Amino acid sequence: MNYFPLTKDQEDWRDRIAKLATEEIGPLAAGVDASGNYPKDSINALGREGLWGLRTPTEYGGLGLDLLTTCIVVEEIAKKCPSTAMCYKMHLEAVEVINLIPTPYQVEAFLKPLGAGKIFASAPGGESGGQSGDDWRPNVAGPSTFKCVDGNVLIDNVRKSYVTSAGQCTHYTMFCYLDGYYVDGPANLIVVESDKIDWEVVGEWNGLGMRGNGSAPMRFNGSVPEENILGSDISTKVLWDKYFSPLQILTYGAAYIGVASGAFELACAEGGKRHPSGYRRIDSPMNFRRMSEMSAQIESARAMLHCVASVADRNPDMSPLPYLQAKVVCSETAVKVTEEIMTMFGGTAFAGRLPFERYFRDARAGLIMGVANDQAYQRIGGFLFPDD
Repeated sequence: MNYFPLTKDQEDWRDRIAKLATEEIGPLAAGVDASGNYPKDSINALGREGLWGLRTPTEYGGLGLDLLTTCIVVEEIAKKCPSTAMCYKMHLEAVEVINLIPTPYQVEAFLKPLGAGKIFASAPGGESGGQSGDDWRPNVAGPSTFKCVDGNVLIDNVRKSYVTSAGQCTHYTMFCYLDGYYVDGPANLIVVESDKIDWEVVGEWNGLGMRGNGSAPMRFNGSVPEENILGSDISTKVLWDKYFSPLQILTYGAAYIGVASGAFELACAEGGKRHPSGYRRIDSPMNFRRMSEMSAQIESARAMLHCVASVADRNPDMSPLPYLQAKVVCSETAVKVTEEIMTMFGGTAFAGRLPFERYFRDARAGLIMGVANDQAYQRIGGFLFPDD
């Protein structure tokens, strides 16, 4: 259900993506999880439908869809394959600033190719000072500072610890500090074209969940033109709060409410099946209560997410507070729902006879991925109780 009212176009997109996810992405999900292989066929299916340019303005060949529709699309994908949804969500995150405030150079170099379905990107996160391929520990000092020399940004063997879709992308939007630009506060953003710089994947992803998202360390070395700097004429705080964070945070929420709702839909179908004795799993009063409670939690979280996304579409200058609140609510709903379903289905679920165990593992990433909930709550508290 959707308690937040959707337009006819938004309902059509929901139904269209649900059909695509059910027919093409969902059947591959178990194999992606079991093998840990990158879901290339699923990502290409999204590209074939023009969805790589979901937020790209229509005048450049994209779909030009709003944040609310974007959240709906990500949720429908996550219902069937959370790994695919995470790879796709990271692409949307990586190209958001390009879509919103490109320079004339970036229109030609990036925006038009995005609209033509020629760019699939990611946003490398974390940075390690270690030299060994198995050193995943992030550098607590934050991203490196790159020097700008003769119109180029020099990237000297920088090792990013967590790169979703590692080695699979045409472009990477990298977090860094830049000499001569804004260096106080959040990091700068710069676009790295994979065919114009040296790079290597220096580790393998073997995650508890989201096993197909290819989130491996990568090392980058070379230079890119200063024209690749995103939002270079505004402060990094404005860049992040207004142009980057809304989509970044809300699509995390959408992915995890998708995990919750995808698992719940399966639980409804399986819980309502009658055994030869005529008994249904939901005939247990405790399970009946569980299902009812989970439905309320999912609808509450989804309504909050959609409400925040809708307000953000109308007011891009709004405080980041609602984004953060929606993300933690959605991710914690996914954890609670999948935990309840695993308990409800007992040995059948733990034995892997049903896909609930996969959703259970995928949901846990929501507590630590992107803006980790511990960090999000710190920021939420800062908004509620600002320093005098």
